[in-house]
Amino acid sequence: MRERLSMDRDWRFHLGDPVQAKESSHKAVYGLAKAGGIRGPAGMEWNDNEWDTVQLPHDWSYQQPLDRENGVPDFGYYPRGIGWYRKKFKLDPADQGKQLLLEFDGIATHAAVYFNGSILERNFCGYTSFTVDITDRAYFGDQPNLLVVKVDATVSEGWWYEGAGIYRHVWLTKTAPVHIAHRGIWVNPIRQEAGRWLTNVETTIRNETEAAVEYQLISRVEQADGNIVAEELASGSCAAGQSLAVTQDLPIEHPALWDVDAPHLYKLYSILVVNGEELDTAVTNYGYRTIRICPDTGFYLNDRPLKIKGTCNHQDHAGVGVALPDGIQEYRIRRLKEMGSNAYRCAHHNPAPELLDACDRLGMLVMNENRNFDSSREGLRQLENMVTRDRNHPSVVFYSLFNEEPLQGTPIGRKMVKRMIRAVKKLDPTRPILGAMHGGVMEDEGAADVTDIVGFNYMNGGYDKFREKHPNQPIIGSETVSAFSTRGNYISDDSRQIFDSYDREKASWGNSVRESWKTINTRDFVMGTFVWTGFDYRGEPTPYEWPSVSTHFGIMDTCGFAKDSYYLYQAFWRDEPVLHIVGHWNWPGREGRQVKIMAHTNCDEVALYLNDVLIDRQPIDIYEQYEWDVVYEPGTLRMEGYKGGQLVKAAEIQTADEAHTVRVETQKLALSGDGRDAMAVNVYAVDGQGRFVPTEQCKMSFSIKGSGVILGVGNGDPNCHEPDYAAERSLFNGCCQLIVQSKVVEEDIVLTIEGDGLQPASHVIPVQPVEELPFVPSVDERYINNWLITQEIAAERPDPNVMIHPTDMNSWEMVDVSFGALQMLRGASGYVTYRNQAPISDVEKSGRPYLWFHSISGDIEIYVDGRLQLRQFLPWPENLEVPLLGAELKDQITISVLIGITSDMYSPGIQGSVSIRTK
Repeated sequence: MRERLSMDRDWRFHLGDPVQAKESSHKAVYGLAKAGGIRGPAGMEWNDNEWDTVQLPHDWSYQQPLDRENGVPDFGYYPRGIGWYRKKFKLDPADQGKQLLLEFDGIATHAAVYFNGSILERNFCGYTSFTVDITDRAYFGDQPNLLVVKVDATVSEGWWYEGAGIYRHVWLTKTAPVHIAHRGIWVNPIRQEAGRWLTNVETTIRNETEAAVEYQLISRVEQADGNIVAEELASGSCAAGQSLAVTQDLPIEHPALWDVDAPHLYKLYSILVVNGEELDTAVTNYGYRTIRICPDTGFYLNDRPLKIKGTCNHQDHAGVGVALPDGIQEYRIRRLKEMGSNAYRCAHHNPAPELLDACDRLGMLVMNENRNFDSSREGLRQLENMVTRDRNHPSVVFYSLFNEEPLQGTPIGRKMVKRMIRAVKKLDPTRPILGAMHGGVMEDEGAADVTDIVGFNYMNGGYDKFREKHPNQPIIGSETVSAFSTRGNYISDDSRQIFDSYDREKASWGNSVRESWKTINTRDFVMGTFVWTGFDYRGEPTPYEWPSVSTHFGIMDTCGFAKDSYYLYQAFWRDEPVLHIVGHWNWPGREGRQVKIMAHTNCDEVALYLNDVLIDRQPIDIYEQYEWDVVYEPGTLRMEGYKGGQLVKAAEIQTADEAHTVRVETQKLALSGDGRDAMAVNVYAVDGQGRFVPTEQCKMSFSIKGSGVILGVGNGDPNCHEPDYAAERSLFNGCCQLIVQSKVVEEDIVLTIEGDGLQPASHVIPVQPVEELPFVPSVDERYINNWLITQEIAAERPDPNVMIHPTDMNSWEMVDVSFGALQMLRGASGYVTYRNQAPISDVEKSGRPYLWFHSISGDIEIYVDGRLQLRQFLPWPENLEVPLLGAELKDQITISVLIGITSDMYSPGIQGSVSIRTK
């Protein structure tokens, strides 16, 4: 049966290219040209004992110090470079004959994947998931497999912080030779009449055997409560070495629809049976929903008109770079949902699979975006990869092919788009396609009128003009606003590179929140908006550069703390009463001076009180809101919101005293004790009465006990240079955040938080026992298995330390001893010599190193650099420990093993792995 195992644990990591001696001998060049002959850090014998041990997902970039002199502002001044990852692991002998597939969800940026000494794959996009078939090259039993990934992050694909490394999950999938193909299931529910649906399922069966097989395919639909609501059986024959697409239609009556407010999901169980045996089972989550676009009235979900209320987002988060745990993916989507958002644009790249899973569960529409505008073979491969991976997600409702491309309004761009559309529609004709354009929309030979939708990036005044020319072309604001604000700040200051929060600071090409939403919401033919951006992100610190290292565009900061515009969007996008006071009421030294206060509300009227004295009551225009200049005096500022003359909402802010301690809020009540679950822990400065202190900036430190680790910290300050990969952080305008991850231990986490001049605070995070996700453990031993052996069996005892001429590839044969005893030695008499070389590190030298032969027999003499280390007779295969004696071990040793054999020996020679260990 199918197994899917996590490969995330315990990788060896080296930042930069390891120093290695240049090898130019015939032996080295000859060996490098052979399968399995890779040497250096991608080779089995490379010593990685002094490399770091890291867990995936892993982003090394944000963990490095900022570099103003050599860094790039667009990348947030974080260095990138080259990194190497190595993982050694064993496979059970029972896995022989299975299909073995490695799945890489994302590596930034270019990657070369080596397996057991050969390069098996190169990937050229940091946002593309890809697979590597290791079936033919895998070892089983005692011999470990070596997986090596070289990551070249000197290459960039974007103009924002992209991170560096294996920053998404890696999986090993094991299947029978006859199996359901990888990404071989496409579920396409088709609505019929009177509440009836046909669940159209296309399942690709793959037969890797050498004979045709008769199969049965059972497709079974279960609803959330586990009840089976549909089942179909198909049978047939699949030829040897071939793939076969099987189509089934499963009828279902009145399914619960997937919607943004009620995201009902179903499971499809695909069961493959051959000769009465279940060989493979795959589970696919999907939903029933319809989408439709109208050039006059916009977007429809399940025949209900729905204004798209979306945000654009990159994929980094405070404390973890782009290596987001799954729990933080969900945290971000929940924060957007709480704001009233119903759509997410993956800007400008294919997202992590777990983000789409969260959108499916929580009811968030998705514009899935292609990274590279490219109609070449490689470009189309990346595009097809996106579609086949993501087309079963009900949340995905748009495919975007490009963003702001110079060729978008040209005949060349038009031809490229047409080719790319054909590639998508061949795999998925159900979703509308667009490009996010910042110009060229009025050109007759451009791309605007060949896509299903035209995406407007800004061009806020161009909607009407385009509609006049193209009345039948649907329009969406694919990127809008680009307003600036700094969380908790209410005075713009160029010298400090911060902005106020009154919705008046914006980029030269952008608009205020209110301007943009009014333009879109008052035009039914514009189906909605994707605001730039939901969250601040590292890099692109527009309009400033150093010391700014992240953006000011976000509705929330890099931690997900709300800026004031968050509540303006709530007022626009949510139905229930919203009333928020823009500003704080802690202004020591400003008594008697005016302070600007603003309302963000969807109420008809707002009354403003200071210390229970009415200052003013004003009707509210939803698109304009209202602001007051209030003479400051400490106390309580209160707003009351009215609808139809009735009080429906109240809000107040108070003058706080000096900070006394902190208040802790967690993303969820508990962590799962699986070693993977993570949560955001938000920390707020409060005074002695528990009131938030919005001006506190003191340094906080964190310690943790129990089954948890602190992955990182952040505070949302776009100009902060404190490290994220740390256990301390300054508050920024009263707030900071930790990312806490569980360990595989059933013990609650106790988090202690201390700050300069503040009372320490303690917070307990319960850890709930859960079944651990199956994973592939790493092997730490260093193996030396590619040995030379004399091809001829000598009748007389030879010199075991004889020199081998560099060009002699014929009197010595290379063998992998882990495969067991050599047939040529059985029944023979005489002598054979094995030869190998192995590097020895300083750590190993100081640790009493020894050779460990997992299985060896015969009349044995073992030499190291010409010196006899051990002589022993073993008539039967046994393991053998050989101390590496000598006052001075070289950095690379030569090992010679002379074995005398007789015809009556059962299994002479080295017949198992050889490793170097230390005591």
